[in-house]
Amino acid sequence: MKFFLKNAILAILFALILSGCKLIPGINNQGQVSLTYWGLWESAVNINRLISDYQKDHPNVTITYEKKSHQQYRESLQNRIEAGEGPDIFRFHNTWVPMLQGVLSEVPADVVSSSEFRDNFYPTVSSDLRNSQKKFVGVPLEIDGLGLFWNEEIFNAAGITTPPKTWQELADTASKLTVRGPTGNITTAGVALGTASNVDHFSDILGMMILQNGGDPKLPTGQQAADALDYFASFARGESRVWDSSLPSSTVAFTGGNLAMYFGPSWRAIEIKNNNPLLKFQVAPVPQLEGGKVAWASYWAEGVSAKSSHQKEAWEFVKYLQQEDVLVKLYSEAAKTPGRIFGEPYPKVSMAPKIASDPILGAFIADAPYMKSAPMASRTFDNGLNDQMIKAYEDAINIVLKGSRAADALETAAKNVETVLSRFGAK
Repeated sequence: MKFFLKNAILAILFALILSGCKLIPGINNQGQVSLTYWGLWESAVNINRLISDYQKDHPNVTITYEKKSHQQYRESLQNRIEAGEGPDIFRFHNTWVPMLQGVLSEVPADVVSSSEFRDNFYPTVSSDLRNSQKKFVGVPLEIDGLGLFWNEEIFNAAGITTPPKTWQELADTASKLTVRGPTGNITTAGVALGTASNVDHFSDILGMMILQNGGDPKLPTGQQAADALDYFASFARGESRVWDSSLPSSTVAFTGGNLAMYFGPSWRAIEIKNNNPLLKFQVAPVPQLEGGKVAWASYWAEGVSAKSSHQKEAWEFVKYLQQEDVLVKLYSEAAKTPGRIFGEPYPKVSMAPKIASDPILGAFIADAPYMKSAPMASRTFDNGLNDQMIKAYEDAINIVLKGSRAADALETAAKNVETVLSRFGAK
């Protein structure tokens, strides 16, 4: 009987092997590993080139890249992974770590060690991409934040040849460059600041101002936050205002040549150049307070699902993606894509010289060592931590513009912020 059962089991196993049946999910009988990779901004053509190169040395690994829509991406990602159906590798925003605590696998030390995070990447990465246990959970393939875009023709017409380096210089320059019509309406705005309704990336700008002033966007009850909010709103108040809610969105105004200075991330330059190829502009590092140096960080990273059956293989591919020669290839392929003029700014300190002299990206690389982040990042489309924090600050701006004191407006905002942070475990 024992002999019969043993032979029967062997026969069944042999039949399964012949039929190509997968005994372990994601691995077939030849030891093949299948991984799914969700991305957002990079085309399948560019990523598949990298995958093909990787598979030359890893023939047992099959990687399927899917470029996803940003709409409901965060919720879909989280829900699918929690249900055990999500991708093995995925892109996520640097501020999403609290929301994704349960689905982010920890970065193995042999992929990127703590010292490599500290020495190779910009300082903000070591702060942003750690979970509540202080373990790293993502690896960035880019760095981005805010830059000061300035219209060369408007500056030259006023005899100004360089962009402002301090906030006082910016206020003075904006006043000089603002042009009004016969009825007092603004026809050329000096800078897009002061409102929430038509200043794209207003939350990033205000968050950066609070950080520069020594405040904490998560605790907006101190004088530092109130002073930053009051200063932000001052650009859209009174007869000396240089911006107001009657104007089009800041991106549209700058693209149309009716705005002298505009704050935005690097990718906005691509959009602006595509919509107005004749516009002459440059990008400078963001203004600073006297004696300080703080810039804004908002970027994306690659993570691995804690529910993946093949975390080792997934992290090995992420390790490959963050190698310098691979980042250069990704940048180069993106720059050749129709409608693109450059790739994602490099996230590694050692790679700064490669794009430091670029008239657009150079400003972001100059600011990268001083970047800090907070959950007020615009256009993450997360319907969660960022979007709800932004709403709290949007309400505060609108209250101040109606005449309330900034400190009073922030009392309500602080309660809303606390609720949001508690809801997403980000306190």
